[in-house]
Amino acid sequence: MLLPFRHSSIRVRLLMASTVVQVVLLSLLLANSMRLMNNAVSASLNTTITQNASMLHAMATAYGEQQRLDALQDVLGELLAEAEEGLVYVRIAGPDGQPLVSAGLPGMTQLPAPSEHRQSFLAGLVSTGEVVHVRRPLLLARNEVGALQFGVSVSVLAAARRAIMEQGLAIAIAEIALTFFLLSTIGYFLTRNLRRLLEGSKAIAEGRLEHRVKSHGEDELAVIARHFNIMAATLQQRVAELQHTAERLQASEERHAMALRGANDGLWDWDLRAGSVYYSERFCQILGVAEMPSAPEAFLDFIHPHEVEAYRQRMISHLKGDSTQFMMEFRVRLPDDQYHWVLMRGVASRGEDMTAFRMAGSLGDINLRKRAEQQLVHDALHDGLTGLPNRAMFIEHADRALAQRRRGDIRQLAVLAINLERFSLVNDSYGHAVGDELLRRVAAHLSSFMRQGDVCARVGGDQFAVLLNGVDSSIEALRICEHLVALPAFAPSSTEQVLHPRCRVGVALSDNEREDAESLLRDADNALHKARRSETASIEFFHAEMHAQAVRALQIEAELRAALKSGGLTVFYQPIVALDSLLPTSFEALVRWPHPTLGLLPPSEFVPLAETLDLIHDIGLAVLAEVCADLRTWNDELAPDAPLRVSVNLSARQLARAELADELLRVIDASGIARGAIRFEVTESVLARHDGPAVHTLHALRAAGIDVLIDDFGTGYSTLSYLHTMPCNQVKLDGSFVRSITHDERLRAIVRHSIELAHDLGMTVVAECIEDDAQLQILREMGCDYGQGYLFSRPVDRSQTLARLQKSFGGPHS
Repeated sequence: MLLPFRHSSIRVRLLMASTVVQVVLLSLLLANSMRLMNNAVSASLNTTITQNASMLHAMATAYGEQQRLDALQDVLGELLAEAEEGLVYVRIAGPDGQPLVSAGLPGMTQLPAPSEHRQSFLAGLVSTGEVVHVRRPLLLARNEVGALQFGVSVSVLAAARRAIMEQGLAIAIAEIALTFFLLSTIGYFLTRNLRRLLEGSKAIAEGRLEHRVKSHGEDELAVIARHFNIMAATLQQRVAELQHTAERLQASEERHAMALRGANDGLWDWDLRAGSVYYSERFCQILGVAEMPSAPEAFLDFIHPHEVEAYRQRMISHLKGDSTQFMMEFRVRLPDDQYHWVLMRGVASRGEDMTAFRMAGSLGDINLRKRAEQQLVHDALHDGLTGLPNRAMFIEHADRALAQRRRGDIRQLAVLAINLERFSLVNDSYGHAVGDELLRRVAAHLSSFMRQGDVCARVGGDQFAVLLNGVDSSIEALRICEHLVALPAFAPSSTEQVLHPRCRVGVALSDNEREDAESLLRDADNALHKARRSETASIEFFHAEMHAQAVRALQIEAELRAALKSGGLTVFYQPIVALDSLLPTSFEALVRWPHPTLGLLPPSEFVPLAETLDLIHDIGLAVLAEVCADLRTWNDELAPDAPLRVSVNLSARQLARAELADELLRVIDASGIARGAIRFEVTESVLARHDGPAVHTLHALRAAGIDVLIDDFGTGYSTLSYLHTMPCNQVKLDGSFVRSITHDERLRAIVRHSIELAHDLGMTVVAECIEDDAQLQILREMGCDYGQGYLFSRPVDRSQTLARLQKSFGGPHS
C-alpha cells in the first residue's frame, strides 16, 4: 500500500494534504455550530438571571423599607424549599458582610464566588457545575449598600448539553484519530528527506561539517538532499581553508604582538581628516602619562623646545611626500621635567591624488641607547682611569689650535710629552691599584696648572701630553714645565712608605714648517726620548736633529727587515789563537751588515734594534746557517788538521725560547757538518736563573756534543754562584779587564784568580780584546789558554779567513 507513494511527487502529497485539511474544516464547522447553540442557551440563561435579579431586588427593597427582612426570608424560604430548577437560593448581606436573608440551600455556609461575569453557558457550566451564582449590590435602609446573591440551577440544560458534547467529542476524537493517522502516514513519506535535511542543517549549524544527508527516491527533496551534501562538502572545504587562514592570521597577530612587546614601542595612529590621534598604552607609558589628548598639537608640548621646529618641518616634509618614511630621534619631557630620548617612526597613507589622509607609526624609548652612545663617545675621547682627554681628542684640540694660529694668532703653541718614571716598578711593587691611584694623582697635578685653552691628556700607559695654547717663548714653556715636573709626594694607603714620583718632559714648539698636531706630538716624543736618556736634564726641547735621528732609525728598521729577508747580512770571522803558539784554534762568528749607503755596519748599529723588533732570533739562525755553510765549504778546501770550529753568539731573547736547542740542532744537522764544529757563546747574565729555559737549553746542547762558552765573564752576576753548576767548557774574560791589566795591579790579581778558578773547574780561558804585546805577555804568565783581539786579527770575511787558514795549515793535498 505504501509503494504507490514512494515515487510520488510533492505535488501529489500536497493534494492529499489538502483533502485532509478539508475534513478538518468540516469538523471545525460542526464545532462552530455547537458553539452557536451554546451561545443561544447562554443568552436565554442570561435573561432568566436578569429577571430573577429584578424581582429579588424589588422584593428586597420593599421589605427592607418596611424593616421586614425576616418576613422576606420566610417567603423566600417557602418558595425555594423544594426548588431544583431555576432559582435555588437567595442571600442578602449587610454592609459589614453579615447575612440578613438566607433562603434555599441551607447547607451552603459560605457564599461562592459569583459567576455571572462569564459570557457563555459553557464557561459557567465548567466553572460551577450546575448552578450559576449571581451577585448584585442592594441599597438598604439608611442608604446602606449591601449585597444580593442568588443561584440559578441549570442541571437539566447541563445534562442535555453534556450528552450532546459527549457524542460530539467522541465523533471529533474518532475523526481526529483517523486524520492524525492519515496525516502521519502521508507526512512520513512526505517529510522523510525533509527531516533528514533538517537534521543535516542542524549538524552544520552545530559545526559538524562532516555530516551528510541520506537521500531516497528521485523527488525534489531527494535532489535537494544531494545538493545539500555537495554544499556541505564545499562548505567543509571552505571552512577548513578559513580555519587555516584564521590560524595563520592568529599566528601572524601573535607574532606581531610579540614583536611589538619585544620592541617595547608605543603605537600612534593619526586620522588627518578627523583631526584626532590614537595613542597606545605603551606610548603613554613612555611619556609617563596616563592618557594623551587626541589633538595632534598636544604632542608638541612634550618635545624639547630646541627640537620642536625640526620635528614640525620633518613631519610637514613627509606629509607633502618628500620622504618615504618619517623617522626622527628627539627628546621628550617627562612629568618630572627630565628629558628622555625617543625614536619616532611613521608612514603616511595617501589617496589617489597623493594627499595624505592617515599616518601611523611607533614611538620607541631609546634613552638608554642614546646615553650609552654619549658615554661611548665620551669614552672614545677620554681616558677611563683619569678622566682626561685621550690621544684622539688631544690631537683634535691641537689641530684646532694650529688652525687658529694660521688664522692670525702669532703666539706659539707648545706640545709637551710627559713620561712618569719607574711607573712599572710601582705596579710591580705595590700592585696596579696603587699604580692607578698614582696616575690619577699625577693627572690632577698636571690639570691644576692648565690655563684657559690648555689641554692635558693621557696618551699612553704612563705618558701624558699637554697642549700649551699660547706661549710667548720657549722660556715661558720651560717655566710651566718646571711646575709640571715638580710632582707631589704620594703615600699609598696600603703602605706607610711615601713615594716621590718623577717625570721627564719633551717639548715641541710650533713653527711654520709643522702644520699638524701629529707632527708636534711626534717631535715632543723625540725630545722626551732624549730627556729619558739624559742623566741630568728632565726637560728637553725638540731640535731638528732629533727628527732626523728618528727617521733614520725607522729607515734602518725597514732596511734591516729587507736585508734579513733577502740575505743581506753577512758573517765575519775573528780568530781565537792559542797564546803559546799564536796559531788559530777556532773562530768567533760576528754578524755584519753591508749597508748600501752607510757602508759596513757593526753589530752595535743594528743588533739593539733587532732586539727591540724581536728579529734577533731570525738573525741568529741566519748567522748559524751561514757559518755551517762556510764550514762545509772550508772542509773541502783545507787540510784535515785545520781547526774548523766556530763560536756563534746566542742572545738572551733566544735563550728564553724553550725549543731553542731543537731549532739550533736542526740547522746544524741540515748542513751536514759535525755538531762539534759549532760552539755557542752566552753572556753570564742569562745564567742567573738556575730554573730558567736558558739552563735547560745549554744542558741539551752540551748533551748533543756542542761546547758552550761564557762570554763577557766577570761583568755580570756573581760568577761563583753558578759557575760550578753550568754546563760550560770555556770562559771568555771581558775586554774591560784586558785593557787595564798592564797598569792595574788589583785588576791583574782578579784576572789571575779568575783564570786559576776556571782551570780548577776544568775550563779553559779566552782573553778578549788583546791589542798589544804587553797584554799578551802578562796573560801568558798568568796561564791564560787562548786570546782574541786586534793584535792577532780584526774580523774578516769568509774569503780572507779561508786564505789565512790555507796559509797556516795548507790545502787539502798538502
